Amino acid sequence: MNAFPNFVDVDTGMKRYFDEILTVNPPQASEYTFTNIFIWRYLYKFKACMLKGNICIEGVDRTGPEFLMIVARDTDAYIDTIGHLSYAYAKEGRSLRLFRVEERFLEPLKRTFPSLTYDCDRDNSDYIYLSSDLIDLKGRKFDGKRNHIRRFKEKHVYEYRPITGALIDDCIRLTEVWYATKRDEGLGADVVATREALANYTALGLTGGAILIDGEVKAFSIAERLNAETAVIHIEKYDPSYEGIAQVMNQQLCANACSSYRYINREQDMGVEGLRRSKLSYNPVLILNKYKVST
Repeated sequence: MNAFPNFVDVDTGMKRYFDEILTVNPPQASEYTFTNIFIWRYLYKFKACMLKGNICIEGVDRTGPEFLMIVARDTDAYIDTIGHLSYAYAKEGRSLRLFRVEERFLEPLKRTFPSLTYDCDRDNSDYIYLSSDLIDLKGRKFDGKRNHIRRFKEKHVYEYRPITGALIDDCIRLTEVWYATKRDEGLGADVVATREALANYTALGLTGGAILIDGEVKAFSIAERLNAETAVIHIEKYDPSYEGIAQVMNQQLCANACSSYRYINREQDMGVEGLRRSKLSYNPVLILNKYKVST
């Protein structure tokens, strides 16, 4: 990987650098996996470089502003890297904008850089759940989810299968079905990211599962390890004509692919009202805030 300030396009060859750092300093927020950076590289125009053994990721937000994300070996390295970046950007007359800053770095940043601006980015807060809650769905708070699953099982005979190479093309076809039912051109980038995850499924070290009805994939979900205690679910796609299939897919993936983790991160709601209601309805044990930090 090139040294700062020579940012280059993200490619699969960078995975080993991310893995090396994230092994010693595991992330809490969903953005800080190589998978997330790689599959969304076209939408956010991600480029990366190394600065004193840490990774700097440059991108362009959906709304236009350029931003930076840092993958560092520890908190001190994170703070040190931002100090170097702040100096370099100031010399060029550019504003420093850090997006998706994990909450654990907030207080050290404020102590070191009190003049920076700090804003909570609620639309990109992650929803964290107990895996046992998503698997067992016990108690009155999950009555609605159990009812959806019960009605689905009354109508359909289904099979859960781990995603393998034999199912990749079927998952891609279902993604196109999902996109067609949404009738929202803004979701085109989501389709591209999903195709990238599926096309590079093995290289990215992903895990996942699919729901088949009459031998056809009608739902699938893709996850991976985020840290020792947490799995992160990156992608969920399903045919909405099957009532309850989303609830079945989530429960089956968690039970079959994520049960060894205490927590499951189901990522953010992006400020979409319906998505926020859905994520809250699963009763998160934590909403993990992230921040925008800028000069």
